[in-house]
Amino acid sequence: MNNSLQKVSNSMFGTIVCDYYSDGSGEFFMTRQQIGQALGYADPQKAIDNIHNTHKERMGKFSVTLKLRGTDGKMYDTCLYSAKGVYEICRWSRQPLADQFYDHVYDILEGLRLGYLKLSYERQTTAWQTARIEGKKARRLETDEIKLFVEYAEANGSKNARKYYQHFTDLAHSAVGITSGARDNSTTGQLLDLRTVERVISRAIVHEIGNHTEYHQAFQNVKVKVLQVAALALDSGLSLTA
Repeated sequence: MNNSLQKVSNSMFGTIVCDYYSDGSGEFFMTRQQIGQALGYADPQKAIDNIHNTHKERMGKFSVTLKLRGTDGKMYDTCLYSAKGVYEICRWSRQPLADQFYDHVYDILEGLRLGYLKLSYERQTTAWQTARIEGKKARRLETDEIKLFVEYAEANGSKNARKYYQHFTDLAHSAVGITSGARDNSTTGQLLDLRTVERVISRAIVHEIGNHTEYHQAFQNVKVKVLQVAALALDSGLSLTA
Protein backbone atom coordinates (compact mmCIF):
# COMPACT_ATOMS: atom_id res chain seq x y z
CA MET A 1 0.00 0.00 0.00
CA ASN A 2 1.05 3.57 -0.63
CA ASN A 3 2.83 5.04 2.41
CA SER A 4 0.77 8.22 2.17
CA LEU A 5 -2.97 8.78 2.28
CA GLN A 6 -5.01 11.68 0.96
CA LYS A 7 -8.13 12.98 2.69
CA VAL A 8 -10.80 12.77 -0.01
CA SER A 9 -14.18 13.25 1.65
CA ASN A 10 -16.00 13.68 4.94
CA SER A 11 -19.45 13.33 6.45
CA MET A 12 -21.30 14.30 9.61
CA PHE A 13 -22.48 11.56 11.93
CA GLY A 14 -24.36 13.37 14.64
CA THR A 15 -21.87 15.97 15.85
CA ILE A 16 -18.82 13.98 14.72
CA VAL A 17 -16.97 14.86 11.52
CA CYS A 18 -15.87 11.63 9.84
CA ASP A 19 -12.92 11.97 7.46
CA TYR A 20 -12.22 9.45 4.70
CA TYR A 21 -8.74 8.84 3.32
CA SER A 22 -7.71 7.25 0.02
CA ASP A 23 -4.55 5.31 -0.83
CA GLY A 24 -5.09 6.13 -4.51
CA SER A 25 -5.68 2.46 -5.34
CA GLY A 26 -9.37 2.09 -4.60
CA GLU A 27 -9.19 1.54 -0.83
CA PHE A 28 -10.49 4.00 1.75
CA PHE A 29 -9.71 4.43 5.44
CA MET A 30 -10.90 6.00 8.68
CA THR A 31 -8.91 6.81 11.79
CA ARG A 32 -9.30 4.81 14.98
CA GLN A 33 -10.04 8.00 16.91
CA GLN A 34 -12.96 9.07 14.72
CA ILE A 35 -14.48 5.59 14.61
CA GLY A 36 -14.44 5.49 18.40
CA GLN A 37 -15.90 8.98 18.67
CA ALA A 38 -18.70 8.17 16.23
CA LEU A 39 -19.57 5.03 18.20
CA GLY A 40 -19.88 7.13 21.36
CA TYR A 41 -17.03 5.75 23.46
CA ALA A 42 -15.80 7.89 26.36
CA ASP A 43 -12.21 6.92 25.49
CA PRO A 44 -12.32 6.32 21.71
CA GLN A 45 -8.70 5.26 21.22
CA LYS A 46 -8.73 2.82 24.13
CA ALA A 47 -12.10 1.30 23.22
CA ILE A 48 -11.17 0.56 19.61
CA ASP A 49 -7.75 -0.64 20.71
CA ASN A 50 -9.49 -3.18 22.98
CA ILE A 51 -11.66 -4.44 20.12
CA HIS A 52 -8.58 -4.68 17.91
CA ASN A 53 -6.60 -6.66 20.51
CA THR A 54 -9.50 -9.01 21.20
CA HIS A 55 -9.67 -9.89 17.48
CA LYS A 56 -6.06 -9.10 16.67
CA GLU A 57 -5.46 -11.79 14.05
CA ARG A 58 -8.37 -10.58 11.95
CA MET A 59 -8.16 -6.85 12.65
CA GLY A 60 -4.48 -6.73 11.77
CA LYS A 61 -5.41 -7.42 8.14
CA PHE A 62 -7.54 -4.30 7.93
CA SER A 63 -5.45 -1.69 9.72
CA VAL A 64 -2.36 0.39 9.04
CA THR A 65 -0.39 2.92 11.07
CA LEU A 66 0.85 5.98 9.20
CA LYS A 67 1.88 9.50 10.06
CA LEU A 68 -0.94 12.01 9.62
CA ARG A 69 -0.95 15.72 10.33
CA GLY A 70 -2.85 16.73 13.45
CA THR A 71 -4.85 19.91 14.01
CA ASP A 72 -1.72 21.48 15.51
CA GLY A 73 0.15 20.96 12.23
CA LYS A 74 2.43 18.25 13.65
CA MET A 75 2.76 14.70 12.32
CA TYR A 76 1.57 11.83 14.52
CA ASP A 77 1.49 8.04 14.21
CA THR A 78 -2.16 7.31 13.44
CA CYS A 79 -3.97 3.99 13.23
CA LEU A 80 -6.45 3.76 10.35
CA TYR A 81 -8.84 1.03 9.27
CA SER A 82 -9.90 0.04 5.77
CA ALA A 83 -13.58 -0.28 4.97
CA LYS A 84 -13.60 -3.92 6.06
CA GLY A 85 -11.89 -2.92 9.30
CA VAL A 86 -14.55 -0.31 10.03
CA TYR A 87 -17.29 -2.87 9.39
CA GLU A 88 -15.56 -5.39 11.68
CA ILE A 89 -15.37 -2.84 14.49
CA CYS A 90 -19.09 -2.13 14.14
CA ARG A 91 -19.77 -5.86 14.21
CA TRP A 92 -17.89 -6.35 17.47
CA SER A 93 -18.94 -3.11 19.15
CA ARG A 94 -21.78 -3.26 21.66
CA GLN A 95 -22.43 0.47 21.53
CA PRO A 96 -26.07 1.51 20.90
CA LEU A 97 -24.95 3.54 17.86
CA ALA A 98 -23.07 0.66 16.19
CA ASP A 99 -25.81 -0.33 13.71
CA GLN A 100 -26.64 3.27 12.88
CA PHE A 101 -23.00 4.14 12.33
CA TYR A 102 -22.51 1.03 10.19
CA ASP A 103 -25.39 2.05 7.91
CA HIS A 104 -24.03 5.60 7.63
CA VAL A 105 -20.43 4.71 6.93
CA TYR A 106 -21.29 1.84 4.60
CA ASP A 107 -23.06 4.21 2.21
CA ILE A 108 -20.08 6.56 2.19
CA LEU A 109 -17.26 4.01 1.94
CA GLU A 110 -18.94 1.81 -0.65
CA GLY A 111 -19.89 4.89 -2.63
CA LEU A 112 -16.26 5.93 -2.71
CA ARG A 113 -15.00 2.42 -3.45
CA LEU A 114 -17.46 1.89 -6.32
CA GLY A 115 -16.91 5.36 -7.69
CA TYR A 116 -20.41 6.83 -7.59
CA LEU A 117 -19.42 9.32 -4.90
CA LYS A 118 -16.98 11.86 -6.28
CA LEU A 119 -13.88 12.88 -4.37
CA SER A 120 -15.42 16.33 -3.90
CA TYR A 121 -13.63 17.19 -0.67
CA GLU A 122 -10.17 16.63 -2.07
CA ARG A 123 -10.91 18.64 -5.21
CA GLN A 124 -11.51 21.67 -3.00
CA THR A 125 -8.04 21.56 -1.48
CA THR A 126 -5.20 23.80 -2.60
CA ALA A 127 -2.96 20.74 -3.03
CA TRP A 128 -5.37 19.08 -5.49
CA GLN A 129 -5.98 22.26 -7.46
CA THR A 130 -2.27 22.99 -7.70
CA ALA A 131 -1.54 19.42 -8.80
CA ARG A 132 -4.26 19.69 -11.47
CA ILE A 133 -2.83 22.96 -12.83
CA GLU A 134 0.71 21.56 -12.91
CA GLY A 135 -0.62 18.41 -14.52
CA LYS A 136 -2.21 20.40 -17.32
CA LYS A 137 1.13 22.09 -17.98
CA ALA A 138 2.90 18.73 -18.12
CA ARG A 139 0.19 17.37 -20.42
CA ARG A 140 0.56 20.29 -22.84
CA LEU A 141 4.30 19.74 -22.99
CA GLU A 142 3.81 16.01 -23.48
CA THR A 143 1.29 16.67 -26.27
CA ASP A 144 3.83 18.88 -28.05
CA GLU A 145 6.41 16.11 -27.88
CA ILE A 146 3.90 13.48 -29.01
CA LYS A 147 3.12 15.71 -31.99
CA LEU A 148 6.82 15.64 -32.87
CA PHE A 149 6.78 11.86 -32.48
CA VAL A 150 3.76 11.55 -34.79
CA GLU A 151 5.49 13.68 -37.43
CA TYR A 152 8.66 11.62 -36.96
CA ALA A 153 6.75 8.35 -37.40
CA GLU A 154 4.93 9.65 -40.49
CA ALA A 155 8.19 10.78 -42.03
CA ASN A 156 9.47 7.25 -41.53
CA GLY A 157 6.56 5.50 -43.19
CA SER A 158 3.84 5.16 -40.54
CA LYS A 159 0.30 5.20 -41.91
CA ASN A 160 -1.41 5.35 -38.49
CA ALA A 161 0.96 7.60 -36.61
CA ARG A 162 -1.83 9.67 -35.02
CA LYS A 163 -2.76 6.66 -32.91
CA TYR A 164 0.34 7.41 -30.85
CA TYR A 165 -1.55 10.26 -29.16
CA GLN A 166 -3.78 7.63 -27.56
CA HIS A 167 -0.99 5.09 -27.08
CA PHE A 168 1.12 7.51 -25.02
CA THR A 169 -1.93 8.73 -23.09
CA ASP A 170 -2.94 5.17 -22.21
CA LEU A 171 0.65 4.43 -21.17
CA ALA A 172 0.70 7.36 -18.75
CA HIS A 173 -2.70 6.57 -17.27
CA SER A 174 -1.91 2.90 -16.85
CA ALA A 175 1.35 3.68 -15.02
CA VAL A 176 -0.48 5.62 -12.29
CA GLY A 177 -3.64 3.53 -12.14
CA ILE A 178 -6.27 5.87 -13.53
CA THR A 179 -8.67 5.41 -16.40
CA SER A 180 -8.72 7.61 -19.49
CA GLY A 181 -10.72 10.79 -18.98
CA ALA A 182 -10.72 10.42 -15.19
CA ARG A 183 -8.14 13.04 -14.24
CA ASP A 184 -10.71 15.22 -12.49
CA ASN A 185 -11.71 12.24 -10.34
CA SER A 186 -8.13 11.33 -9.46
CA THR A 187 -6.49 11.84 -6.09
CA THR A 188 -3.81 14.44 -5.51
CA GLY A 189 -1.20 11.68 -5.38
CA GLN A 190 -2.31 10.26 -8.71
CA LEU A 191 -2.20 13.69 -10.35
CA LEU A 192 1.33 14.27 -9.07
CA ASP A 193 2.39 10.83 -10.27
CA LEU A 194 0.78 11.46 -13.66
CA ARG A 195 2.70 14.73 -14.00
CA THR A 196 5.95 12.86 -13.32
CA VAL A 197 5.15 10.12 -15.85
CA GLU A 198 4.23 12.63 -18.54
CA ARG A 199 7.50 14.45 -18.00
CA VAL A 200 9.34 11.14 -18.35
CA ILE A 201 7.48 10.48 -21.62
CA SER A 202 8.28 13.95 -22.97
CA ARG A 203 11.99 13.66 -22.28
CA ALA A 204 12.17 10.07 -23.52
CA ILE A 205 10.51 11.01 -26.81
CA VAL A 206 13.04 13.78 -27.40
CA HIS A 207 15.86 11.35 -26.57
CA GLU A 208 14.62 8.64 -28.95
CA ILE A 209 14.06 11.05 -31.83
CA GLY A 210 17.49 12.56 -31.24
CA ASN A 211 18.98 9.07 -31.52
CA HIS A 212 17.04 8.43 -34.77
CA THR A 213 15.51 5.29 -33.26
CA GLU A 214 13.08 3.42 -35.52
CA TYR A 215 9.65 4.68 -34.42
CA HIS A 216 8.19 1.30 -33.36
CA GLN A 217 11.25 0.63 -31.23
CA ALA A 218 11.24 4.22 -29.98
CA PHE A 219 7.76 3.79 -28.54
CA GLN A 220 8.79 0.53 -26.85
CA ASN A 221 11.86 2.24 -25.37
CA VAL A 222 9.72 5.04 -23.94
CA LYS A 223 7.31 2.44 -22.54
CA VAL A 224 10.16 0.59 -20.82
CA LYS A 225 11.39 3.81 -19.18
CA VAL A 226 7.94 4.64 -17.86
CA LEU A 227 7.40 1.13 -16.48
CA GLN A 228 10.83 1.21 -14.84
CA VAL A 229 10.00 4.46 -13.06
CA ALA A 230 6.63 3.08 -11.92
CA ALA A 231 8.18 -0.22 -10.76
CA LEU A 232 10.89 1.58 -8.81
CA ALA A 233 8.29 3.65 -6.99
CA LEU A 234 6.19 0.55 -6.24
CA ASP A 235 9.17 -1.43 -4.93
CA SER A 236 10.22 1.40 -2.64
CA GLY A 237 6.68 1.95 -1.39
CA LEU A 238 6.76 5.58 -2.49
CA SER A 239 4.78 7.69 -4.89
CA LEU A 240 6.47 8.65 -8.15
CA THR A 241 6.92 12.18 -6.82
CA ALA A 242 8.48 11.24 -3.47
